[in-house]
Amino acid sequence: MAGSVSGPNLSRLSGSLPLRGNSAAVGGWHMPCNLRSRVMRWAVLGGLTFLVLACGGEAPPERTAVPSVPKPLEGAAAVAPAAAPIDRDLPQIAEDKILKVLFTFNTTGYFIYRGEPMGYEYELLSRFAAESKLRLKPIVARDSRQLFEKLNRGEADVVAAQLAASPTEKEVLMTDPLYATPPVVVQRRGGSPAAGASPTVKEAIAREERETEEAEITVRARLVSRASELAGQPVHLTRVSPYRRRLLELNTELPDDIEVVEVDASADKLIERLAQGEIAYTVAAENVAALRTAEYTNLVIRPLIGPPQPVVWAMRKSSPELHEALNRWIAEQRESGVLETLYRKYFLDRRGHQKRVESRYLTTETGRLSPYDELFREHAHIPRWDWRLIAAQSYQESRFDPRARSWAGAIGLMQIMPRTARELRVDPDDPAESVEGACRYLSRLDEAWRESVRSEEERIKFTLASYNTGLGHVQDAVRLARKNGDDPSSWEDVAYWLIRKSKRDVYNDPVCKYGFARGAEPVGYVDTILGRWDHYREHVKDEPATTASGGGR
Repeated sequence: MAGSVSGPNLSRLSGSLPLRGNSAAVGGWHMPCNLRSRVMRWAVLGGLTFLVLACGGEAPPERTAVPSVPKPLEGAAAVAPAAAPIDRDLPQIAEDKILKVLFTFNTTGYFIYRGEPMGYEYELLSRFAAESKLRLKPIVARDSRQLFEKLNRGEADVVAAQLAASPTEKEVLMTDPLYATPPVVVQRRGGSPAAGASPTVKEAIAREERETEEAEITVRARLVSRASELAGQPVHLTRVSPYRRRLLELNTELPDDIEVVEVDASADKLIERLAQGEIAYTVAAENVAALRTAEYTNLVIRPLIGPPQPVVWAMRKSSPELHEALNRWIAEQRESGVLETLYRKYFLDRRGHQKRVESRYLTTETGRLSPYDELFREHAHIPRWDWRLIAAQSYQESRFDPRARSWAGAIGLMQIMPRTARELRVDPDDPAESVEGACRYLSRLDEAWRESVRSEEERIKFTLASYNTGLGHVQDAVRLARKNGDDPSSWEDVAYWLIRKSKRDVYNDPVCKYGFARGAEPVGYVDTILGRWDHYREHVKDEPATTASGGGR
């Protein structure tokens, strides 16, 4: 669906789903055919509620204005941007070769696990960027209220922050939905969920559950009867929860008001507190809440308290070509099954999610990349680099495995060749010596380029490439660039000639002293490490070293 999301169809979806291709189309939204009967129940329920109110029932309180921009499912409500959108669309993005994406921290959309960037929205946009010959540059928004201000100012091109589509979107363009998920009450098994209702109401609800044939459908349709169990009960929400308004609306239909308790905590933290018996109820997105049942087996994820909310990406009003390209690409991924596959990976694989959240190296939560972070911090001063860049290189070399061996004979955490290890007088099998020796070697390479490559940003690229393929091959590429009228201090120009050194007529040029090279490998090596460094800088603080350590998993 191109253009803005239309409001009426948002309430026609039921259940968390990745919006697959085998569906009925409703106003541009795709709804699985087996949900159409549930849709009718939603519609009938809404109509009955209207008739009750029209026939003398108590009128609901005046509703607050529907936001004009998409709302993150977790995080402060984003405000409409004050800045006008800059003139930047797909042609300008393609010229820069960089797609800048604003993410928010969470354990499903974008995170780092054991050194590797992951997440449903991250993985999708990485695929889009790669297919579009762009480099994805992640930017983490610590304050989700500024998402669209940053977007319009050009700090990002896409916002991917689990945005619930706004039916009255005015300020930004929204893509077609990636998936939809409803708000659900999360409670604890063995508690007293009906404590706020009278005995007669409790018995009526219990009889309905026993006697209704289509129990699951009725449960989803009879929101009022199930929500009545919350009457008089405290329901804890994050202070920025998008579900507060829905609970206040339900109060008009209950014998006693729901007590909404707003706290400064994430939805994940509230679910943890609930499972441990500290609070009785909360409300969360159904797909995220269901993931936590693998970790906390006493959770009960029901009832639904509203229709599914489609999750979308947003971009500037001045980016219609990017908007169209993303919508076309999303449709292709839905048709090919990629959306469903990744949805299963990040929202339905409860064991995988549990393994990540319990790990010391879910970086978003713990701030740790690996067991060797302190070693990287301790020795990064030698080449005068950011320790997170050393970590990114180590991940590329060995995946943080000190026992790693390459086909070429490279050893250990930093994959030092035996000859280089002898020159450096280090044991490459020892993590501490491997990192310290690699940092000394990086410092030597940096010094070799310092005079001819004055830009520190560019010199890092020359140094990394030299670490990977050898100083001599990169020097050959510099000489080729100079001979052919290119800039020998520009990595882009030198990388071109390094790649061409795999051609016979190029590596046989008289200026080449080191012959054939698989130049695409070091060029890709540099790109990958710098990209991972971008992720690490967004997720991990640049803290000073404490005491070197090589333990832990």
